[in-house]
Amino acid sequence: MIHANITRALAITGLALIAGGCSGDKGTSTAGGELTAGGEEGDGMAKAVPIEDEQVISRSRTPIDQPIPQAEPVSVDSGPPKLDPNAASIWGAPDAESGKPLPKRKPMKSGAQSSHKQALADSDKPQQKAASAGFQKALSADPKAYEAAFNLGVMADRAGQEKRALQYYKRALSIQPDYEKAVQGVVRVHVRNGSPDQAVSFVQPIAQKWERNLYLQAVLSEALTEADRVDEAEKAARKALRRDERFVPAMVALARASLKRGRNELAESILKQALVIDGDSPEIHFLQGLALRESGRLAPAMKEFRKAVELRPDYAEAHMALGRQYMVGGNYGQAQKEFEAVVRLAPMMVAAHLNLGDAYRANKHWDAAKRELDKTLRMDPELAAAHFNLGLMYMVAKSDFPKLDNMGALKRAILEFNNYRQKMGPKLKKDDPSSAYMVDLERSVEREEKRIARDKKRAEREARKKAMEGGK
Repeated sequence: MIHANITRALAITGLALIAGGCSGDKGTSTAGGELTAGGEEGDGMAKAVPIEDEQVISRSRTPIDQPIPQAEPVSVDSGPPKLDPNAASIWGAPDAESGKPLPKRKPMKSGAQSSHKQALADSDKPQQKAASAGFQKALSADPKAYEAAFNLGVMADRAGQEKRALQYYKRALSIQPDYEKAVQGVVRVHVRNGSPDQAVSFVQPIAQKWERNLYLQAVLSEALTEADRVDEAEKAARKALRRDERFVPAMVALARASLKRGRNELAESILKQALVIDGDSPEIHFLQGLALRESGRLAPAMKEFRKAVELRPDYAEAHMALGRQYMVGGNYGQAQKEFEAVVRLAPMMVAAHLNLGDAYRANKHWDAAKRELDKTLRMDPELAAAHFNLGLMYMVAKSDFPKLDNMGALKRAILEFNNYRQKMGPKLKKDDPSSAYMVDLERSVEREEKRIARDKKRAEREARKKAMEGGK
């Protein structure tokens, strides 16, 4: 039975529901062994730029911790789900027989499987060179082992080698043309780099060609959501659900589209229904956390984020969300740990370095904070928020910042806030906190100048006094 809230809420978006039985499986295509690759507030005295603001990452149109997760290493593939073409669908008339048959997936040769299995185990270790070498050995033993090619892409992606990752993802697709994981890997690189339209252009023709592959429809839906084409995203998700009403990835994609619209109640309803089908899906728990957080229910949101990380320890986006919540709660030490995990898992995620830098600032690790914020600006020179957080760091640290006195730190803070305001341009709001900070800083500079002048005069008087006493 479909949850009543879904029936009521979907009426808003015109999604028709029909009472009927359920069909299909849990919607998992791999045979286990999956791993993810990697994808604010201040210290009470001063506030950093809220990371949900669009100004934080100029290259991304979506909130920082909401991009679809990066690709994840897979074991030997079991192929797309088997569907019942005669099953009733609550999402509309079933069309399981439309579209061309999917290409067969050949099993990996036995000579490559042992190397591939060992490489999967090595991919859990901090040093992942052994994993890459193992996947390469498997691919050499079986040039048609598309899973090995894909996993080499994941390893390259984790190492921040995006071009190399894209090459391996596309190589996997050249072997298995409907391989949804490889398509998803390419899409997520484009989304992470702020090019959701390019992601749609890549996945759309593949999803249309292999429309029986429901995973491809879910990936298309997610890409369309990232590109702000939410109506089309919902249609793509519903297309998959008409074939299998219990297909969790499509339900998750539909929930993402609902969150994009700001319809949190609808998203929560869909996710609750998806949890009935697959209670161990980390992405469902992550999205539930986002929906709960948006509605102000922070404690249960934190619980969902923790559950997502528990189910998938290398879930970068869940670590990011946890870090945010810890920052808001003033638990800067734990926030730092979460953001450090994100940087390890997703070294090319600009937001990870931005947030880690702010966590270091909150923990008064000044050199580390500057290192991360400088790295953020090397990755994205137009990122206004990095300048804001640098200004905040200098303003708070003052003479505690290594090799700077109070005046030097204050002037650097003013410089960074000016850089921030210049980068923001017409997007700068009248009540932007930098305005008040600049006023305070100018006053602090004036006071510091007066103090320096007083100290100088005092030193001169003492020097004259000593000179006179010495001449007697």
